[in-house]
Amino acid sequence: MLKVKLLSCLVFFLVSSFACLGQQQDTVKIYYLQEEVEVVAYRAGGEVLNLPMAVTMVDFNDIGLKRKLSLSDVLNVPGVLVQSRAGAQDVRITIRGFGSRGYGDKSNAGTIRGIKILVDGFPETEPDGRTSLDFVDLLAVERVEVIRSNSSTLFGNASGGIINFETVKPRGSFVELSSTAGSFGLFQSNLKIGRNFENGDALIYGTLSNFDGWRENSAVQKKQIYSVLRLNVGKQANLRIITGFASNLFHIPGPLTFDEFLSNPGKANSVYLQRRERRYNRVGKIGVNLTSSLRQNHTFEMRLYFVPKVLQRSERNTFRDFNRYFLGAGLTYIYSNESAIFKPKVFVGYDDSYQDGTILFYSLKNGNRGDSLRTNKREGARSGGFFARFEFQPFTGIIFSFGGRYDFQSYLSEIYPSAVNRQTQRDILKLNHFTPSFSVLFKVSKSNSIYLTLSGGVENPAFNEVDPPPELSGVHLNPFLKPMSSQTWELGFKGASVFENFPVSGFLYSFSIFQIKIQNEIVPYANGSWFFSAGESRRRGFEFGGELDLNKWADLRFALTYLDAKYIKYENELGDHANKFVPGIPKLWGNIDLKLDFKPFILGSEILYVGKYFANDANEIEVSDYAIVNISSGLEFKIASFKIFLVFGVNNLTNKKYVASVFINPERKLPYAYIEPGLPRNWFGSVSIRFGAE
Repeated sequence: MLKVKLLSCLVFFLVSSFACLGQQQDTVKIYYLQEEVEVVAYRAGGEVLNLPMAVTMVDFNDIGLKRKLSLSDVLNVPGVLVQSRAGAQDVRITIRGFGSRGYGDKSNAGTIRGIKILVDGFPETEPDGRTSLDFVDLLAVERVEVIRSNSSTLFGNASGGIINFETVKPRGSFVELSSTAGSFGLFQSNLKIGRNFENGDALIYGTLSNFDGWRENSAVQKKQIYSVLRLNVGKQANLRIITGFASNLFHIPGPLTFDEFLSNPGKANSVYLQRRERRYNRVGKIGVNLTSSLRQNHTFEMRLYFVPKVLQRSERNTFRDFNRYFLGAGLTYIYSNESAIFKPKVFVGYDDSYQDGTILFYSLKNGNRGDSLRTNKREGARSGGFFARFEFQPFTGIIFSFGGRYDFQSYLSEIYPSAVNRQTQRDILKLNHFTPSFSVLFKVSKSNSIYLTLSGGVENPAFNEVDPPPELSGVHLNPFLKPMSSQTWELGFKGASVFENFPVSGFLYSFSIFQIKIQNEIVPYANGSWFFSAGESRRRGFEFGGELDLNKWADLRFALTYLDAKYIKYENELGDHANKFVPGIPKLWGNIDLKLDFKPFILGSEILYVGKYFANDANEIEVSDYAIVNISSGLEFKIASFKIFLVFGVNNLTNKKYVASVFINPERKLPYAYIEPGLPRNWFGSVSIRFGAE
């Protein structure tokens, strides 16, 4: 079956290529991407070709024909696996296997593990490593930057990969209104207003999003308003101020057994439905970023942000009220001298983030808050670190770099008395780790480079993961969990080629091969209710992605990832799982995306493939592979000063029934409830009307 699907992808590729013979060439896009794009998510700045790591850029033109409700709609790049848990915004993301445990029963819905998420350079990831996607709005994104290499020396905890969402930067004054409607009650509306002025620019947008869901108890309602103000405050200083508010309510249908998946994949888990399991997040945000060059070759960057949160949960037979404040700061100093011998570049810095607040656990009555207060609790987490990186060029076209980061993390738990005879119970857990890195990059030509990187990573358990299992009495933070540390080596090739008198006028490519050794892999069990540290695991693989400019009107993007992830040492009362595959990580996945631009018409088609994987450590539960086909079309035209863009598409064209994601290590009793079914065939249509600057 796998061979047939791979052959189908190859035929698709060949037919697409030969269909474009003899057309005019256009190499502007290839050149621009490689030579001039600055990667904001790289802390010291840098162009794609000069960074010794695997980087993928996704711009608005790449996602213009997509549904744009879920990251699974748009983020199909090498090394990254995004699977929608119920067809909307709640997704599980893994980058080279990092984040694969971030789904299950215990506080994992709506959050991501092991991966650092940024919006306009400001962290969405909390100090304990969890990330909610409340401020990620695909209707306002201009570019997505994905760093697939382990980046803990730059960002510390939970940096197995970096994803930075850059919102639209005005290039003139404009107003844009867009709306999307589709299957299962999908409706989204977005209004953006942008303006340029003498000393900067400003953007403000608002989004309303509703999705009734295709499964029981899977509806989503989201509201968001966000603004970005950029100012040039003097000749050598730039100021960016961001503010926002998001209200995000989504219901959780839960896992099904295999028989339930076959008979009625649209149903919800009966327990989840009875409890009306859901999450309701109300989050504010304000951030300030100042970059200043006080002297030649010397740059300082300062960042401050504050994120208050009011959260409500109906889960695990309790109703939970959270009040949290999340604040952080960072300071980076950069020295760069292109005219000096060896062209040295140094950057050092420190960042710190802290989150604290109260949690009230109530009884659950008909899915709502009951009258009985069960627990009055405080949770606090702090994460910070010092980092330094040094770069120099001993010879033309060769860049050496080395550095490291020292991280510290602490957790605080206080449970206040609910009876007169009880005292406040307090527990503290502290974790520290040093992460080194070394790399060398060779500029083979102006538009091609090769790099070798040796780096480390650290991922501390998230706060809900440090809860002790029931058999540990007298403690409230699990003392047996350890930081998950990793050592990575990676060899990569990337660049662009331009051809004369060929059907392919330009080729943008990225290839990397890597091995990752992990100590103390954090493992969920009992449907993710509890966590422990396993001994050792190993991941080996390669990624290949690229883009072909077939001619003036055709563009082909592709991505292929192979990842072999196994436990090396892992033995406890649950069994000996040495040489077993790490669950939740397919061995092979990829996609091919063809876009044909017959102005004013645009046609798009996409094939997505995800290979087999296992749902438990014992490798007893195997999840079947699947391939789905998406098609879309667009029409772009102008009327007076209005630019209008119409899109219509159908996802999962063949109505494939497939398992989109699973609960790792479900309860050890039959029948296993672990399956989250994939979205069936669905359609969407959108209209965008823009007045003003392009």
